[in-house]
Amino acid sequence: MKINPEKIILESKDFHFKKKIFLISGNEETLIKKIQHILIQKIRNEGFGEIQKNVSKKINFDNNNLNDSLFFKSKIILYENPKEVDQKYFDTINYTNTAIIICHTNLTNSSRIKKYFDTHKEFFSISCYKLSRNIKKIFLDFFLNQHKIQLENDCYWFFLDNTSNHYQLFENEITKLINYDKKKIIIGDLRLLLSNSDSEEIDNLFFLMLEKNTEIIQQAHRTINSSLDSYLVLQRIKFFLSLLYSAKNIDEAIETLPKYLFNYKTKFLSIFEKTNTKKIAGALALIKKTELLLRKHSSMHQAISERFLLNLKKSLG
Repeated sequence: MKINPEKIILESKDFHFKKKIFLISGNEETLIKKIQHILIQKIRNEGFGEIQKNVSKKINFDNNNLNDSLFFKSKIILYENPKEVDQKYFDTINYTNTAIIICHTNLTNSSRIKKYFDTHKEFFSISCYKLSRNIKKIFLDFFLNQHKIQLENDCYWFFLDNTSNHYQLFENEITKLINYDKKKIIIGDLRLLLSNSDSEEIDNLFFLMLEKNTEIIQQAHRTINSSLDSYLVLQRIKFFLSLLYSAKNIDEAIETLPKYLFNYKTKFLSIFEKTNTKKIAGALALIKKTELLLRKHSSMHQAISERFLLNLKKSLG
């Protein structure tokens, strides 16, 4: 049975799990950890005392101890990235005193175990990926309403567009917003609050696509100081590419550009006139390739980012 992670985070109090068997999968590890933490807390509140971390890479009869705990009547068994899962094993579990949480970062949607949990009527499958803009909006709206915080329209969209798509980083920024003691928050305040306080510098990297290579390299040296900065650059460029893709003409391009980016209007329109669907598709493919390189060689983030920016200029030019 599929459950969206945002429902677990925002509505966990309303859920009652008769059989506490969960698969948490996907490639967004901070969201996986968050879901795991919430499930453990909820299950423990129902009287499940002991947590057992099973290091076996096989979930079957031979590699699992189903005996009762010495100190607790019930237990939560945690598995991480098992390579083999025997589905018949789950039929032997006493569901009244055993909960199982499987976390897996290497499953494909077509894998046997993923399909098994997705379609099971009583077990639960939670897929965790980077937050889309719409999902970030759901979280932001919830916390703003919960804490009675009001943001001006420009500030609201600025926050969404300048925060990470990784859940924990996004939640950290929301926490800063909640703890901020100023009644009226302006964009200048948000620039100081957000971890990426140099968001304007990162935005500038995209608009330097119209300038000389030396200017791009110099700006990259000033702006990119870690692999996280590199990912933030890719995230922002994806955002700008989505704006370009969604606009069919100059008028739509002007409407699409957020007001807080008004100073970049002329450059944005110049880039819009040079691009087309094919060029944008090529740029997105380049981003995907760069993300893979950063995962494999994070220590080389500076060189990888600079090469990416120069190739992006060629792709959009």
